[in-house]
Amino acid sequence: MQLVAGFHKREVQALGLIGVTHLMSHLYLLPLAPLLLALEGDLGINKVEFGLALAAYAITTGVLQTPMGLLVERIGGRVVMIVGLIVTAASFVAIGLLATDFWSLALLLAIAGMGNSVFHPADYALLSAAIDDRRMGRAFSLHTLTGHLGFLAGPVSTAALEPLLGWRGAVVAIGVIGLVVAMVLVAAYHKIPDSRTVKKKDASIRDSLRDLLSSPAILLFFAFYAFASMATFGMTQFSVAAFQDIYGLERVTAVAALTAYQIGALVLVLPGGYMADRVSRYGAVIIGAFALSAALVLLAGTFGLPFWICVGLLAVAGGLRGGVNAARDVAVRDVARHLPIGTVFGFVTTGFLVGQAIAGPLYGWLYDQYSPQVVFYISAAASVAAIATMVVNPGARRAAVAE
Repeated sequence: MQLVAGFHKREVQALGLIGVTHLMSHLYLLPLAPLLLALEGDLGINKVEFGLALAAYAITTGVLQTPMGLLVERIGGRVVMIVGLIVTAASFVAIGLLATDFWSLALLLAIAGMGNSVFHPADYALLSAAIDDRRMGRAFSLHTLTGHLGFLAGPVSTAALEPLLGWRGAVVAIGVIGLVVAMVLVAAYHKIPDSRTVKKKDASIRDSLRDLLSSPAILLFFAFYAFASMATFGMTQFSVAAFQDIYGLERVTAVAALTAYQIGALVLVLPGGYMADRVSRYGAVIIGAFALSAALVLLAGTFGLPFWICVGLLAVAGGLRGGVNAARDVAVRDVARHLPIGTVFGFVTTGFLVGQAIAGPLYGWLYDQYSPQVVFYISAAASVAAIATMVVNPGARRAAVAE
Protein backbone atom coordinates (compact mmCIF):
# COMPACT_ATOMS: atom_id res chain seq x y z
CA MET A 1 0.00 0.00 0.00
CA GLN A 2 1.19 3.53 -0.78
CA LEU A 3 3.35 5.10 1.93
CA VAL A 4 3.36 8.83 2.79
CA ALA A 5 6.12 9.98 5.18
CA GLY A 6 6.31 6.48 6.62
CA PHE A 7 2.55 6.06 7.04
CA HIS A 8 0.12 4.16 4.85
CA LYS A 9 -2.18 6.38 2.82
CA ARG A 10 -5.23 5.35 4.85
CA GLU A 11 -3.34 6.25 8.05
CA VAL A 12 -2.47 9.67 6.65
CA GLN A 13 -6.13 10.33 5.91
CA ALA A 14 -7.16 9.40 9.44
CA LEU A 15 -4.26 11.37 10.97
CA GLY A 16 -5.22 14.44 8.98
CA LEU A 17 -8.90 14.34 9.89
CA ILE A 18 -8.28 13.64 13.57
CA GLY A 19 -5.44 16.17 13.60
CA VAL A 20 -7.48 19.06 12.23
CA THR A 21 -10.11 18.33 14.88
CA HIS A 22 -7.40 18.41 17.55
CA LEU A 23 -6.16 21.72 16.13
CA MET A 24 -9.67 23.17 16.42
CA SER A 25 -10.04 21.91 19.99
CA HIS A 26 -6.86 23.76 21.01
CA LEU A 27 -7.79 26.82 18.97
CA TYR A 28 -10.90 27.17 21.14
CA LEU A 29 -8.84 27.23 24.34
CA LEU A 30 -7.20 30.64 23.76
CA PRO A 31 -9.19 32.81 21.30
CA LEU A 32 -10.64 35.17 23.90
CA ALA A 33 -7.30 36.23 25.42
CA PRO A 34 -6.59 39.04 22.88
CA LEU A 35 -10.19 40.24 23.24
CA LEU A 36 -10.12 40.82 27.00
CA LEU A 37 -10.26 44.62 26.85
CA ALA A 38 -13.07 44.55 24.30
CA LEU A 39 -15.03 42.07 26.43
CA GLU A 40 -14.55 44.23 29.52
CA GLY A 41 -15.92 47.26 27.73
CA ASP A 42 -18.84 45.59 25.98
CA LEU A 43 -19.97 43.06 28.59
CA GLY A 44 -19.15 45.14 31.66
CA ILE A 45 -16.98 42.42 33.22
CA ASN A 46 -13.67 42.66 35.06
CA LYS A 47 -10.60 40.48 34.84
CA VAL A 48 -11.64 38.29 37.78
CA GLU A 49 -14.98 37.57 36.12
CA PHE A 50 -13.21 36.85 32.84
CA GLY A 51 -11.02 34.34 34.67
CA LEU A 52 -14.04 32.75 36.34
CA ALA A 53 -15.77 32.39 32.97
CA LEU A 54 -12.72 30.62 31.59
CA ALA A 55 -12.71 28.42 34.70
CA ALA A 56 -16.23 27.29 33.83
CA TYR A 57 -14.85 26.03 30.51
CA ALA A 58 -12.05 24.11 32.24
CA ILE A 59 -14.29 22.65 34.96
CA THR A 60 -16.87 21.18 32.62
CA THR A 61 -14.07 19.78 30.45
CA GLY A 62 -12.36 18.13 33.41
CA VAL A 63 -15.52 16.74 35.01
CA LEU A 64 -16.80 15.19 31.78
CA GLN A 65 -13.63 13.77 30.21
CA THR A 66 -13.81 10.36 31.88
CA PRO A 67 -17.56 9.94 31.29
CA MET A 68 -16.95 10.84 27.66
CA GLY A 69 -14.35 8.09 27.55
CA LEU A 70 -16.98 5.64 28.73
CA LEU A 71 -19.30 6.93 26.01
CA VAL A 72 -16.60 6.43 23.38
CA GLU A 73 -16.22 2.88 24.66
CA ARG A 74 -19.87 2.18 23.99
CA ILE A 75 -20.81 4.05 20.82
CA GLY A 76 -17.46 4.74 19.14
CA GLY A 77 -15.16 7.72 18.84
CA ARG A 78 -16.13 9.17 15.47
CA VAL A 79 -19.62 10.36 16.34
CA VAL A 80 -18.51 11.58 19.79
CA MET A 81 -15.64 13.60 18.30
CA ILE A 82 -17.82 15.22 15.64
CA VAL A 83 -20.66 16.08 18.02
CA GLY A 84 -18.13 17.53 20.48
CA LEU A 85 -16.69 19.80 17.80
CA ILE A 86 -20.18 20.94 16.76
CA VAL A 87 -21.11 21.77 20.37
CA THR A 88 -17.88 23.69 20.97
CA ALA A 89 -18.00 25.60 17.69
CA ALA A 90 -21.70 26.44 18.06
CA SER A 91 -21.03 27.71 21.59
CA PHE A 92 -18.51 30.22 20.26
CA VAL A 93 -20.95 31.34 17.58
CA ALA A 94 -23.47 31.86 20.39
CA ILE A 95 -20.92 33.82 22.45
CA GLY A 96 -20.44 36.22 19.57
CA LEU A 97 -24.18 36.60 18.98
CA LEU A 98 -25.74 36.30 22.43
CA ALA A 99 -23.30 37.05 25.27
CA THR A 100 -24.36 40.18 27.13
CA ASP A 101 -22.84 39.87 30.61
CA PHE A 102 -20.71 37.66 32.85
CA TRP A 103 -23.39 35.02 33.43
CA SER A 104 -24.21 34.49 29.77
CA LEU A 105 -20.51 34.34 28.88
CA ALA A 106 -19.79 31.83 31.66
CA LEU A 107 -22.79 29.67 30.71
CA LEU A 108 -21.82 29.53 27.04
CA LEU A 109 -18.18 28.77 27.90
CA ALA A 110 -19.35 25.98 30.21
CA ILE A 111 -21.31 24.48 27.30
CA ALA A 112 -18.22 24.86 25.09
CA GLY A 113 -16.28 22.96 27.75
CA MET A 114 -18.78 20.11 27.51
CA GLY A 115 -17.96 19.83 23.83
CA ASN A 116 -14.25 20.13 24.52
CA SER A 117 -14.38 17.22 26.98
CA VAL A 118 -14.69 14.67 24.16
CA PHE A 119 -11.47 15.35 22.32
CA HIS A 120 -8.85 13.57 24.41
CA PRO A 121 -10.82 10.34 24.90
CA ALA A 122 -12.14 10.24 21.32
CA ASP A 123 -8.92 11.29 19.58
CA TYR A 124 -6.70 8.77 21.31
CA ALA A 125 -9.17 5.94 20.83
CA LEU A 126 -9.44 6.76 17.13
CA LEU A 127 -5.68 7.05 16.67
CA SER A 128 -5.24 3.67 18.32
CA ALA A 129 -7.75 2.22 15.89
CA ALA A 130 -6.23 3.84 12.81
CA ILE A 131 -2.47 3.58 13.25
CA ASP A 132 -0.17 0.57 13.32
CA ASP A 133 1.58 0.05 16.66
CA ARG A 134 4.98 0.45 15.00
CA ARG A 135 4.14 4.05 14.07
CA MET A 136 2.15 5.05 17.14
CA GLY A 137 4.85 7.30 18.61
CA ARG A 138 5.10 9.31 15.40
CA ALA A 139 1.30 9.48 15.18
CA PHE A 140 1.03 10.82 18.72
CA SER A 141 3.77 13.39 18.05
CA LEU A 142 1.97 14.64 14.94
CA HIS A 143 -1.23 14.81 16.96
CA THR A 144 0.54 16.85 19.64
CA LEU A 145 1.97 19.14 16.96
CA THR A 146 -1.51 19.95 15.64
CA GLY A 147 -2.53 20.89 19.18
CA HIS A 148 0.41 23.29 19.48
CA LEU A 149 -0.54 24.84 16.15
CA GLY A 150 -4.07 25.31 17.47
CA PHE A 151 -2.71 27.15 20.51
CA LEU A 152 -0.93 29.52 18.14
CA ALA A 153 -3.88 29.89 15.77
CA GLY A 154 -6.51 30.76 18.40
CA PRO A 155 -5.24 34.13 19.64
CA VAL A 156 -3.71 35.03 16.26
CA SER A 157 -7.05 34.47 14.50
CA THR A 158 -9.16 36.61 16.79
CA ALA A 159 -6.48 39.31 17.06
CA ALA A 160 -6.38 39.54 13.25
CA LEU A 161 -10.14 39.43 12.75
CA GLU A 162 -11.20 41.78 15.56
CA PRO A 163 -10.14 45.03 13.79
CA LEU A 164 -12.18 43.96 10.75
CA LEU A 165 -15.23 42.33 12.33
CA GLY A 166 -15.27 43.52 15.93
CA TRP A 167 -14.84 41.07 18.79
CA ARG A 168 -18.25 39.53 18.20
CA GLY A 169 -17.65 38.97 14.51
CA ALA A 170 -14.22 37.47 15.22
CA VAL A 171 -15.65 34.96 17.70
CA VAL A 172 -18.53 34.06 15.38
CA ALA A 173 -16.03 33.54 12.54
CA ILE A 174 -13.91 31.01 14.43
CA GLY A 175 -17.09 29.23 15.50
CA VAL A 176 -18.24 28.97 11.90
CA ILE A 177 -14.85 27.56 10.90
CA GLY A 178 -15.34 24.77 13.44
CA LEU A 179 -18.79 23.98 12.06
CA VAL A 180 -17.36 23.77 8.54
CA VAL A 181 -14.65 21.39 9.78
CA ALA A 182 -17.36 19.28 11.44
CA MET A 183 -19.21 19.04 8.12
CA VAL A 184 -16.00 17.88 6.42
CA LEU A 185 -15.66 15.18 9.08
CA VAL A 186 -19.22 14.04 8.45
CA ALA A 187 -18.47 13.79 4.72
CA ALA A 188 -15.26 11.83 5.40
CA TYR A 189 -16.78 9.78 8.24
CA HIS A 190 -15.74 6.36 6.95
CA LYS A 191 -12.11 7.37 6.37
CA ILE A 192 -11.56 7.21 10.15
CA PRO A 193 -11.45 3.60 11.41
CA ASP A 194 -13.49 3.12 14.54
CA SER A 195 -13.94 -0.55 15.34
CA ARG A 196 -10.60 -2.14 16.19
CA THR A 197 -9.95 -0.65 19.60
CA VAL A 198 -13.15 1.11 20.63
CA LYS A 199 -14.72 -1.22 23.15
CA LYS A 200 -18.41 -2.03 22.78
CA LYS A 201 -18.60 -4.81 25.33
CA ASP A 202 -21.40 -5.14 27.82
CA ALA A 203 -19.34 -4.17 30.86
CA SER A 204 -21.15 -1.81 33.20
CA ILE A 205 -19.90 1.70 33.88
CA ARG A 206 -19.15 0.58 37.43
CA ASP A 207 -16.93 -2.22 36.12
CA SER A 208 -15.11 0.13 33.78
CA LEU A 209 -14.48 2.66 36.54
CA ARG A 210 -13.34 -0.08 38.92
CA ASP A 211 -10.82 -1.35 36.37
CA LEU A 212 -9.62 2.19 35.80
CA LEU A 213 -9.23 3.18 39.45
CA SER A 214 -7.70 -0.14 40.54
CA SER A 215 -4.74 0.16 38.16
CA PRO A 216 -1.66 1.56 39.96
CA ALA A 217 -0.05 2.41 36.62
CA ILE A 218 -3.01 4.50 35.46
CA LEU A 219 -3.31 6.31 38.79
CA LEU A 220 0.40 7.10 38.67
CA PHE A 221 0.07 8.43 35.13
CA PHE A 222 -2.77 10.67 36.36
CA ALA A 223 -0.43 12.01 39.05
CA PHE A 224 2.36 12.42 36.49
CA TYR A 225 0.14 14.51 34.20
CA ALA A 226 -0.91 16.66 37.16
CA PHE A 227 2.64 17.37 38.35
CA ALA A 228 3.90 17.92 34.80
CA SER A 229 1.08 20.39 34.26
CA MET A 230 2.02 22.24 37.44
CA ALA A 231 5.63 22.50 36.29
CA THR A 232 4.64 23.85 32.88
CA PHE A 233 2.07 26.24 34.36
CA GLY A 234 4.79 28.15 36.16
CA MET A 235 6.68 28.70 32.93
CA THR A 236 3.71 29.63 30.77
CA GLN A 237 1.80 31.81 33.23
CA PHE A 238 4.37 33.33 35.63
CA SER A 239 7.84 33.29 34.02
CA VAL A 240 7.30 36.55 32.13
CA ALA A 241 6.37 38.47 35.28
CA ALA A 242 9.19 36.78 37.20
CA PHE A 243 11.83 37.76 34.63
CA GLN A 244 10.45 41.30 34.58
CA ASP A 245 10.91 41.56 38.34
CA ILE A 246 14.31 39.82 38.42
CA TYR A 247 15.92 41.73 35.55
CA GLY A 248 13.81 44.91 35.40
CA LEU A 249 12.80 44.12 31.83
CA GLU A 250 9.96 45.41 29.71
CA ARG A 251 7.21 42.88 29.12
CA VAL A 252 7.97 42.56 25.41
CA THR A 253 11.55 41.56 26.21
CA ALA A 254 10.66 39.16 29.02
CA VAL A 255 8.23 37.35 26.70
CA ALA A 256 11.26 36.13 24.74
CA ALA A 257 11.98 33.51 27.41
CA LEU A 258 8.45 32.09 27.27
CA THR A 259 8.51 32.13 23.47
CA ALA A 260 11.80 30.23 23.48
CA TYR A 261 10.36 27.64 25.86
CA GLN A 262 7.31 27.10 23.65
CA ILE A 263 9.26 27.00 20.40
CA GLY A 264 11.70 24.50 21.90
CA ALA A 265 8.81 22.22 22.79
CA LEU A 266 7.34 22.56 19.31
CA VAL A 267 10.60 21.83 17.49
CA LEU A 268 11.26 18.53 19.26
CA VAL A 269 7.72 17.14 19.21
CA LEU A 270 8.17 15.25 15.92
CA PRO A 271 11.68 13.88 16.65
CA GLY A 272 10.25 12.74 19.98
CA GLY A 273 7.71 10.66 18.09
CA TYR A 274 10.40 8.82 16.19
CA MET A 275 12.23 8.19 19.45
CA ALA A 276 9.07 6.84 21.12
CA ASP A 277 8.74 4.22 18.37
CA ARG A 278 12.28 3.00 19.02
CA VAL A 279 12.64 2.88 22.80
CA SER A 280 11.18 0.46 25.31
CA ARG A 281 12.09 2.10 28.63
CA TYR A 282 9.77 5.09 28.46
CA GLY A 283 10.27 5.88 32.12
CA ALA A 284 14.03 6.24 31.78
CA VAL A 285 13.64 8.60 28.82
CA ILE A 286 11.03 10.75 30.59
CA ILE A 287 12.96 10.81 33.87
CA GLY A 288 16.14 11.92 32.13
CA ALA A 289 14.37 14.66 30.17
CA PHE A 290 12.45 15.98 33.16
CA ALA A 291 15.53 15.94 35.41
CA LEU A 292 17.62 17.93 32.94
CA SER A 293 14.71 20.28 32.21
CA ALA A 294 14.21 20.96 35.94
CA ALA A 295 17.91 21.70 36.35
CA LEU A 296 17.86 24.14 33.41
CA VAL A 297 14.78 25.91 34.77
CA LEU A 298 16.50 26.35 38.13
CA LEU A 299 19.66 27.56 36.45
CA ALA A 300 17.78 30.04 34.27
CA GLY A 301 15.68 31.50 37.06
CA THR A 302 17.79 31.52 40.18
CA PHE A 303 21.48 32.02 39.38
CA GLY A 304 21.58 35.58 38.07
CA LEU A 305 22.81 34.64 34.61
CA PRO A 306 22.57 37.12 31.74
CA PHE A 307 19.00 37.13 30.48
CA TRP A 308 19.77 35.95 26.96
CA ILE A 309 21.52 32.91 28.37
CA CYS A 310 18.34 32.22 30.32
CA VAL A 311 16.40 32.39 27.06
CA GLY A 312 18.64 29.71 25.57
CA LEU A 313 18.37 27.52 28.66
CA LEU A 314 14.58 27.67 28.60
CA ALA A 315 14.53 26.83 24.89
CA VAL A 316 16.41 23.62 25.68
CA ALA A 317 14.21 22.94 28.73
CA GLY A 318 11.07 23.34 26.63
CA GLY A 319 12.53 21.09 23.94
CA LEU A 320 13.23 18.35 26.46
CA ARG A 321 9.65 18.53 27.70
CA GLY A 322 8.12 18.51 24.23
CA GLY A 323 10.42 15.76 23.06
CA VAL A 324 9.05 13.18 25.51
CA ASN A 325 5.33 13.86 25.05
CA ALA A 326 4.99 11.03 22.55
CA ALA A 327 6.85 8.58 24.83
CA ARG A 328 4.46 9.53 27.63
CA ASP A 329 1.38 8.97 25.47
CA VAL A 330 2.62 5.67 24.03
CA ALA A 331 3.36 4.46 27.56
CA VAL A 332 -0.22 5.27 28.60
CA ARG A 333 -1.58 3.49 25.54
CA ASP A 334 0.47 0.38 26.33
CA VAL A 335 -0.97 0.31 29.84
CA ALA A 336 -4.46 0.73 28.39
CA ARG A 337 -4.25 -2.27 26.05
CA HIS A 338 -6.73 -4.27 28.12
CA LEU A 339 -8.86 -1.27 29.10
CA PRO A 340 -10.96 1.23 27.12
CA ILE A 341 -8.29 3.46 25.59
CA GLY A 342 -10.48 6.54 25.26
CA THR A 343 -11.59 6.30 28.88
CA VAL A 344 -8.02 5.89 30.08
CA PHE A 345 -6.81 8.96 28.19
CA GLY A 346 -9.85 10.93 29.30
CA PHE A 347 -9.01 10.07 32.91
CA VAL A 348 -5.24 10.62 32.91
CA THR A 349 -5.43 13.89 30.95
CA THR A 350 -7.84 15.23 33.56
CA GLY A 351 -4.65 15.36 35.60
CA PHE A 352 -3.66 18.35 33.45
CA LEU A 353 -6.68 20.28 34.67
CA VAL A 354 -6.17 19.23 38.29
CA GLY A 355 -2.56 20.39 38.08
CA GLN A 356 -3.60 23.75 36.64
CA ALA A 357 -6.29 24.22 39.27
CA ILE A 358 -3.73 23.67 42.05
CA ALA A 359 -0.91 25.56 40.35
CA GLY A 360 -2.75 28.83 39.77
CA PRO A 361 -3.39 29.81 43.40
CA LEU A 362 -0.17 28.10 44.60
CA TYR A 363 2.14 30.06 42.31
CA GLY A 364 0.20 33.27 42.84
CA TRP A 365 0.27 33.03 46.64
CA LEU A 366 3.96 32.07 46.86
CA TYR A 367 4.93 34.78 44.38
CA ASP A 368 3.17 37.38 46.55
CA GLN A 369 4.82 36.05 49.72
CA TYR A 370 8.38 35.50 48.49
CA SER A 371 10.77 36.50 45.71
CA PRO A 372 10.02 35.96 42.00
CA GLN A 373 12.60 33.16 41.96
CA VAL A 374 10.04 31.00 43.76
CA VAL A 375 8.34 30.45 40.39
CA PHE A 376 11.36 28.49 39.19
CA TYR A 377 11.73 26.63 42.49
CA ILE A 378 8.14 25.38 42.35
CA SER A 379 8.34 24.49 38.66
CA ALA A 380 11.46 22.42 39.27
CA ALA A 381 9.95 20.82 42.38
CA ALA A 382 6.84 19.82 40.42
CA SER A 383 9.09 18.23 37.78
CA VAL A 384 10.83 16.25 40.51
CA ALA A 385 7.45 15.08 41.80
CA ALA A 386 6.54 13.99 38.26
CA ILE A 387 9.82 12.06 38.10
CA ALA A 388 8.96 10.31 41.35
CA THR A 389 5.68 9.03 39.92
CA MET A 390 7.53 7.65 36.91
CA VAL A 391 10.20 5.91 39.02
CA VAL A 392 7.60 3.74 40.75
CA ASN A 393 5.23 3.33 37.79
CA PRO A 394 5.04 -0.30 36.59
CA GLY A 395 3.75 0.89 33.22
CA ALA A 396 6.78 3.01 32.36
CA ARG A 397 8.20 0.61 29.77
CA ARG A 398 6.93 -0.97 26.57
CA ALA A 399 4.39 -3.67 27.34
CA ALA A 400 5.79 -6.14 24.79
CA VAL A 401 9.19 -5.93 26.45
CA ALA A 402 7.75 -6.25 29.93
CA GLU A 403 5.95 -9.39 28.92
